[in-house]
Amino acid sequence: MREEDEDIYFNDPEFLEYLQKYEQAQENGEPVYMDSEELTDIAEFYMTQNREKEANEAISLALSLHPDSVDPLIFLARQQMFHDNLEEAIKIANSIPDQNDRESIFLWTEIFLRSDKPEEAFQLIVSKSEELDESEEMFLYDAACIFMDYQYHEIAQQLICVLKEKFPQNAKIKKLEIENLIAQENYDEAIKQLQSFIDDYPYNTFAWRTMAEAHVGKGDFLEALDNIEYCLAINPTYNQALVLKAHCLFHLNHMDQAHEIYLQLQNSEPQNGKFYYMDAITLANMEQFAKAKDAITTALKYTPEYDEDRIQVLVHKAYIESKCHNIKEALNTLAEAMKLSKNQDDIEYHLLMGEILLENGKEQDAAEQFEIAYNESKNKQQTLLTMGIAYAETMHYETALSLLHSFTQDYKGKESVVAIPYLAYCYKKIHDQDNYLKYLRKAVSADREITEFLFSKDYPSIQPEEYYLYAFKNAYGRFPESWE
Repeated sequence: MREEDEDIYFNDPEFLEYLQKYEQAQENGEPVYMDSEELTDIAEFYMTQNREKEANEAISLALSLHPDSVDPLIFLARQQMFHDNLEEAIKIANSIPDQNDRESIFLWTEIFLRSDKPEEAFQLIVSKSEELDESEEMFLYDAACIFMDYQYHEIAQQLICVLKEKFPQNAKIKKLEIENLIAQENYDEAIKQLQSFIDDYPYNTFAWRTMAEAHVGKGDFLEALDNIEYCLAINPTYNQALVLKAHCLFHLNHMDQAHEIYLQLQNSEPQNGKFYYMDAITLANMEQFAKAKDAITTALKYTPEYDEDRIQVLVHKAYIESKCHNIKEALNTLAEAMKLSKNQDDIEYHLLMGEILLENGKEQDAAEQFEIAYNESKNKQQTLLTMGIAYAETMHYETALSLLHSFTQDYKGKESVVAIPYLAYCYKKIHDQDNYLKYLRKAVSADREITEFLFSKDYPSIQPEEYYLYAFKNAYGRFPESWE
């Protein structure tokens, strides 16, 4: 089920009615009889809230009341998949009495995809779709959603094309194709289709929110913010739109406003760890590290171990703990993240460990970690840049300059320009005025967003394109005579 479909379904009065009935019975310790489908829906709802214990209780009740029902067995199998217990998931899938049930077919599709067998998954869907009558028209739609969830966008597009041919006027299918285009970073085509969609459905919140997502993908945060305002004018409490608005404000360097939105979202969904996580990143960028630590700790509380986002939450917690100079806690947290990151490259952890050590005065130990990362790296260009930035951000400017200049000399081309704003930043910090102006002049065209991030506090209420002008005036008491 798409996230938007979940939002609609879990706010449906019928669902809310039997959820209230179930929770009231649980609270009063009373027996409750409900359909297996209803109980499974309740369990799914709890999972979206990261309330796995309550989800398991609902599924246990469903199985005790309806031992041969398909829905709770599928829930259990998918739960095992998310815990990386694929063999157990297959065992449960084989025990389902009706193997031709559409949800059972989708379960096997997911099992194939998790087993890196996309062609088998596709052939299963094609063969089963041929057996269905026209009343099952959304079978291919749901199948395409699964392939999109697993990043098999080309296969999803094949199914979408079949759907478009059969149901050319179906708005839901048009929306799915637009989502797939954005997932493939085909933003211009997505925007083109969205403009047509908005002409037909001017008050559709999906269309305005997705238009904003496409503009975010292109790095046009101001245009995205305009789209989001249209969306929120239609539905002021649309959380997905609020998240996107906060994201745009963050990238436009309006951290205070982004933080306020995240607080609003936390009040709306107090057990959603993502809102605390994003708020922690925002607070860290505001250098409010004590508050960031509280937010990231709460984010971990509401991010289960099976959640793929937990590793990144731990990595950011390590970073924030380091900024608070809690080096022991930072390194322990980083070790926990490494333990969870099965089959992942350890280089980024050596880099972060080096930055933590650098932040806390252990320069020699940091250098050893950076050396390990560089020697083991398959992308030495990116690793060298990351090291240079780490030295810059921990106020070791001379070493940062040496690494960043090595980066620009060794790796010429478009990729090397990202170092220019950091070169300007380091020269400013060591009071080398000529080189500061030299690199600041080129910084915006190199990377506007990084330039704004590094210098917005020095030049408040001024567009990044004008930073050089004001820096020149601060140095020489006048604006430059020419500016190209």
